[in-house]
Amino acid sequence: MTLAVFRSRARAHPWLRWLAGIVVALVVAACASDQSSSAPGSEQAAASEQATGGEQGAAPDANLVDGCVTEAAEGVDYFPDKVEFSQAAGVDVRYTDTYKVVEVRVPGGAQARPVRYVLLQCGAPQPPLEGDLADARVIEVPAQQVISLTTTNLPHFDELGAVDQLVGVGTASFVTTPAVRRRVESGGIDDYAGAEGQPQTEKIIGAGPDLLILDAFGETVTETVERFEAADIPTAVNADFDEQTLLGRAEWLKFTALFLNREAEANTSFDRIAARYREVAEAGQAAGERPTVLFNTPFEGTWFTPGGDSFQASAVADAGGDYVFGDDDSSGSLELDIETVLDEAADADVWLQAGSVNGSLDDLLAVDERFDEFAAFRQGQVWAYDRRVTDSGGNAVFELAYTRADLFLADLVEILHPGALSDHELVFFGKVPGGGGAN
Repeated sequence: MTLAVFRSRARAHPWLRWLAGIVVALVVAACASDQSSSAPGSEQAAASEQATGGEQGAAPDANLVDGCVTEAAEGVDYFPDKVEFSQAAGVDVRYTDTYKVVEVRVPGGAQARPVRYVLLQCGAPQPPLEGDLADARVIEVPAQQVISLTTTNLPHFDELGAVDQLVGVGTASFVTTPAVRRRVESGGIDDYAGAEGQPQTEKIIGAGPDLLILDAFGETVTETVERFEAADIPTAVNADFDEQTLLGRAEWLKFTALFLNREAEANTSFDRIAARYREVAEAGQAAGERPTVLFNTPFEGTWFTPGGDSFQASAVADAGGDYVFGDDDSSGSLELDIETVLDEAADADVWLQAGSVNGSLDDLLAVDERFDEFAAFRQGQVWAYDRRVTDSGGNAVFELAYTRADLFLADLVEILHPGALSDHELVFFGKVPGGGGAN
């Protein structure tokens, strides 16, 4: 058993932590003896300091991304790299020297109360769980082996340079992030969800990851989390879907980084994405006219479309457009009939997220002949968001788009204001063929 594997297993079994400390100390001592003639700045000395937090009592220059402290010194800040959330409304963090308190606001029902996590630097003593931490879940960081059953987190690992720490996903054939796909194809990532997307509980427990990430959506998520926690699987929930802006969703990149101690990488990545997003938004706002926009198509007789305070509506506004239901004040999904949509959106200039780039307008008309009453349909301004998909149905919109908010917004600006961006080729969207010119 390697030292890294021993540490990983020790995290999941408290009785092993004491023994792990002894093993680490012995290994470090042996290495120091063997390399006594090495220069102080050698690679081995640097690796030892990274694993133990540097010389005893010395503050580390960066967060430890691989290894534990052997003895946490009082007054030493083990998280010199920190993040703040300025765009995301559903997550927050505060730091102490040896642990981070992360709060996730999960919407709806019994879960409206915030969920709190104590992210404890491994090797440091656990703080008293009292006051606002009484119900907090303790998870040791940095996590080295992670299973993510939500696709929106997958590009985070690429942005953070941590793809090798991802060992499992829900359905590997859905993955569209190139770096993650390569790890799937090399055998480094396995499937951990069933045909209907439900977690394969026994398989996940058998794998024993340092961290399991779930989507905080659905009425049974609380029971699912409790089941894994009872089996000593550290579990966290992602609630980015309830954000009201694209940048809010993208900032959840920092949430993933908190569990990996990769705050420095998260700040660099998000700052770059946010800066580009603002540049693209400026181009959209400067275009002058504001085309009106309609979303989606009916499903089993009901037209589900974003609320006026949703991140989709916000993105349309940032791109220099007007959403036809923009006056609505809900952040969730509206449930309408086609007659209501026709009344409000028959004259919309652009129709987004309808049909397929591999289909045609005739295919849409075969679903409902009344689609011909929409001006956007007659003018061929119907755009599908399945430009980048896998053979099994994975879609980059549900993966990369929510991290690279700048790319998603650039697609919208290019659709609403062709030519406003001189250097952008569509990433997620394509025009539905037939009746409206070439893609």
